[in-house]
Amino acid sequence: MRKIDPTKWNAVDGLGRSVEGYGQTGGTENKQDKLVGMFYWTWHDQAHKYNKPVNINSIMEKYPEIQNDFHNPIWDNYKGFNFWNEPLFGYYARTDKYVLRKHAEMLANAGIDFVLFDCTNGSFVWEDGYMTLLETWQEAKKQGVNVPKVAFMMQFIYCPDTLASLTKIYNQLYKPGLYRDLWFCLDGKPMVMAHSSGLDINDPFQKELKEFFTYRAGNPFYFEGDKDNSEWGWLHIYPQSAYYNKDGKVEMTTVGVAQNADYKEVRLCAMNGPANMGRSYTGQPDYSYTYEYRGENIKVDRNIDNSSCYGLNFQEQWDYAISLDPQIIFVTGWNEWNMGRFEEWAGIENAFPDQFNDEHSRDIEPVKGLLKDHYYYQLVNNVRRFKGSAKIDAQTSPKTIDITKGVDQWQDQAIISYDYYAKNTIARDTDGYIGYHYVTQVARNDIRTAKVAYDKENVYFYVETENNLSPVTDPNWMRLLIDTKPAGADTKDWEGFEYILNRVAPTDDMMLLEKSLGGWNWEEVGRVTYTVAGNVLQVAVPRCMLDLGDSVTFNFKWCDNNLSDGDILELYTDGSAAPGGRFTFAFTDKDA
Repeated sequence: MRKIDPTKWNAVDGLGRSVEGYGQTGGTENKQDKLVGMFYWTWHDQAHKYNKPVNINSIMEKYPEIQNDFHNPIWDNYKGFNFWNEPLFGYYARTDKYVLRKHAEMLANAGIDFVLFDCTNGSFVWEDGYMTLLETWQEAKKQGVNVPKVAFMMQFIYCPDTLASLTKIYNQLYKPGLYRDLWFCLDGKPMVMAHSSGLDINDPFQKELKEFFTYRAGNPFYFEGDKDNSEWGWLHIYPQSAYYNKDGKVEMTTVGVAQNADYKEVRLCAMNGPANMGRSYTGQPDYSYTYEYRGENIKVDRNIDNSSCYGLNFQEQWDYAISLDPQIIFVTGWNEWNMGRFEEWAGIENAFPDQFNDEHSRDIEPVKGLLKDHYYYQLVNNVRRFKGSAKIDAQTSPKTIDITKGVDQWQDQAIISYDYYAKNTIARDTDGYIGYHYVTQVARNDIRTAKVAYDKENVYFYVETENNLSPVTDPNWMRLLIDTKPAGADTKDWEGFEYILNRVAPTDDMMLLEKSLGGWNWEEVGRVTYTVAGNVLQVAVPRCMLDLGDSVTFNFKWCDNNLSDGDILELYTDGSAAPGGRFTFAFTDKDA
């Protein structure tokens, strides 16, 4: 039976921060009730058909002087739908199944248990958006992805739109029983974050709505103190509100990437306000965190270069939230991206209320440009700190493999199977916003399982794909990345990997193993033997080539049809990678 537990994987992000594992976070045994939710946007599901994307971060880099000048004629050149920057997957439609499948895996790999859809504006519930997501995520679930459950966040007061919104989701989704296995439930009922005080229990239908859901009223305020759990927050300044249950325990609290709040006047503020609480803001003036990279203890505070990348605001809120020991932490957010531009809002001219640029934005989804995928692995790390991690399996028994013989020798029960999601490489041929069309072919080699064996002389690698492997002459064919040691002051690597196998096209029976000279520059270590049979590739690598010493401990990943020029973000967008993104399988022969 295929078992996929992302908490056993390792990762080092682009800033050199290692994701913690079992040794640092402890196990999951006493944390089974811990949940992490994520704010998620299915909205504007048709907006791409009628609008060009407008990249505000790029505009501000060119014309910083127009930030608070609503009538400046430069703005006339930028008519369309505002994005604070360009998402890694492009200016995608909210109904793009390729992207929705990627989100399912990324959120599952991060340990997110549920998402709340934003339906806080008017009576819009964005049916096309959320139904397309549910269809895609249910398919992913059937293929082994532990996808998040879903619920809805409604208006922050009870109003006629509340009844209209509840009626829509109840009639569209809940009453017909659609996608029941994806409903997020609380206290034994489907949960909705909405005010129910105005529902008339003397009206049979409204009584049915009242009794069907578990309600938590949405609290819109960032600046209040602790509350009882009749309400939930969604975003808060540090220190965040705690929402207590009747037993005096914290049911939930929030974590935000940034807040559209003014730190001088402590009030709501547009994201482009002069004293906005951006990604680098901290509530404690002297707050910092540290991590070790390349033999150096790096202190992250407001003075670090490119502070927007490091998530000081995010980390401070995570530290406080975890200290409360809540049942649930709710994170804002994943993929809002869009915002309006107003002549004036909350006292700010030319106001962008909810998002603005790299520093003044609150999305975690990877982005093109400066922030890349840094916030994603910071999310992963903190979810593990909160929920724990599984212990990495050790393969303590050596075994010699003859790669010229069949695959049955890999069926030994002592050999660990490193599984990844099968059939996850769907094609993309979809319009984004006006001027953008995205095409990605189905991955030619859909990687599903990897194995490792070793003896005194060699390390043996096995990789299995969903269908028969494509010809070895294909470009960027079936590469193996290996990380044998933590990055030190004098080590040379590419994105943490010292070795790459098969970067250069193989011969009929030999592959080239190379070692990084620093970055995407490689030198030959030697040639190794390989065999292909159907959907299985086997490779034998002499231990001396990997400089492993007595212990066989390393991180590794397989990838195909990507990394043409050393851009690691292609592991999300192109071809196949197992595991996804920067994650690696962790192999060790030592039972810690």
